[in-house]
Amino acid sequence: MKKFMKTFKFAVGIITAGALMCFLAHPTAFAKRDKQYVAKQIRNIKIDGKLDEWKRAEIVAFDELKDVGDGIPKANDFTGQGRVAWSSQDATRIYFAVEITDDELQDINPPDARWWEDDSVEFMFDFKNGMVRDTLVQWTLGANGKDLSAAASKENTEWVLVKNGNDYIYEVAIDPTKPRGNPAFANPGEGKNFKAKDGLTIGLSFHMNDCENGGREHQIGWIPGGAWDGLAYGDLTFDNEILAVEPSGKLAIVWGSLKR
Repeated sequence: MKKFMKTFKFAVGIITAGALMCFLAHPTAFAKRDKQYVAKQIRNIKIDGKLDEWKRAEIVAFDELKDVGDGIPKANDFTGQGRVAWSSQDATRIYFAVEITDDELQDINPPDARWWEDDSVEFMFDFKNGMVRDTLVQWTLGANGKDLSAAASKENTEWVLVKNGNDYIYEVAIDPTKPRGNPAFANPGEGKNFKAKDGLTIGLSFHMNDCENGGREHQIGWIPGGAWDGLAYGDLTFDNEILAVEPSGKLAIVWGSLKR
């Protein structure tokens, strides 16, 4: 009996050590935050500000306060929502569609100089699921349709902004494998090895800076908590399902067509 118990304890120790090694080697498989977004695939996407391809993608509201604000503003002042997608055809990029209604555009700062005090959308990632500031990366796109700040650059960001009155549509493709070199800009190298695949989970926070009267009045996003708080992110999981366009122009889901 003693020999059996000794063998049993040894086996349990081996299994526990193996599980720990597996977790350390593949931490993305175990990420579990308060909110989850499952990103489907959009094939042959065109970044043009027309969101026909996105109609079946999950929409999340920007209805949580981040760094700034005493409360959610009235709908005629600000509303926002976002969607996320990817494609195995171009697996180093993450696609976003963000729709904003904002009653006043503030654009008083140049890129990379207090950009958070101009109307802008921020996309923030935790590619390594470290859940600490040192593993977070930030892209910021100005509501003037021109300014790229933080880790964003022409080399790693394809985007179109369509403005119609107080309504803004951002369609964006971000490639973190082409980082800006300045480490002062939100740890840009953290995503240099990123490649989306079915089942991969990373941390995501995306949100809007709502600025008026020379400053930032609100920062509003998908999930509450500080923009640089590594625990205040959601899980972004990539899924093989494809949001496809039928010949009739109607959208349908193609199930598992990329399973290998």
